Amino acid sequence: MRDPEPDRSSDGHSRPAIAGLNESLSELRALRDETRKKALAISASIAAATVLLAAGALFVSGDLLAFVLVPGFIIAGVVYTQMMNGVKLKYKKLVIPSMLKEIDPGLSYNPSGCIPKEIFRHSKIFSQRVDCYAGEDLVYGSYKGIPIRFSELKVQEKHSNGKNTTYHTFFNGVFMVADFNKDFKYSHWVLPDSAEAAFGQLVGNFFQKVNLSGRGHMTRLEDPAFEKKFVVYTEDDVEARYILSPKLMHTMLTLSDRFRKGASKIGFAFMDSNVYVAIPIESGRDLFEMPSRGELGENTARRTQEELKEILSVFDVMELDLRLWSKD
Repeated sequence: MRDPEPDRSSDGHSRPAIAGLNESLSELRALRDETRKKALAISASIAAATVLLAAGALFVSGDLLAFVLVPGFIIAGVVYTQMMNGVKLKYKKLVIPSMLKEIDPGLSYNPSGCIPKEIFRHSKIFSQRVDCYAGEDLVYGSYKGIPIRFSELKVQEKHSNGKNTTYHTFFNGVFMVADFNKDFKYSHWVLPDSAEAAFGQLVGNFFQKVNLSGRGHMTRLEDPAFEKKFVVYTEDDVEARYILSPKLMHTMLTLSDRFRKGASKIGFAFMDSNVYVAIPIESGRDLFEMPSRGELGENTARRTQEELKEILSVFDVMELDLRLWSKD
């Protein structure tokens, strides 16, 4: 396999590799290719044994044929997936901490960690019942001097009619928590204005005011563009206007346009002097992953770093590192 091309910065100049990264990635490429060969060989053996058993089952009954074939091929697929997942986990443990340290030495990473369910529920950004909660890729620590943490989450609500049970995914994305750099006593929520978009202003206002989620009361601000995209709930109108400055409202509109994914939209909560942000991602997209095949060099690692920077840009745009207000 040819050596990876040098990564280049936006000005076209080569950017030096992180010490030892290319060597580690070369070792990881070899491991990935070797693991794939072993996984395919084992899966092929299981599939072959299944076919032989199925051939014998043909002389017994059709039901026995299905009983042998289906589990055999499922087991072969599970073996292959599990073996390759081990290599992908090693990629995460190797690459992501290195990329984060280059962005900010204060950041740390846990591939199997996530934002605790209690924090997600405490934010009240979503009012649905949390019946199934899973996450990964926890980034935490200090970013430009601000305590932050975020992770991928998939959160579902269970629906049952007595006969059938289904799970509705109401959030699939990145959930973030950061120190807001302002002290405040009350809680405030800035949520997508789905009701007005679906039913129009008159009916939408009615549904907004029927607030059963325990988010205080609805309030209106003086920015028409902001009001068109968001609905604001607050426990104190005066403090809400103190927090939601014209500049911050403009920032939220920018983030809404940047991170809107289909019908899913970004949401915010301000409580405990922190800001909580729920960012949707495309269905089927999995962040910070090693490619299953093809290139696995420094450019691949840099693409992972760009995904990290995309998420961290939320804190940049909100300028949380600018301490414009002192905290008591």
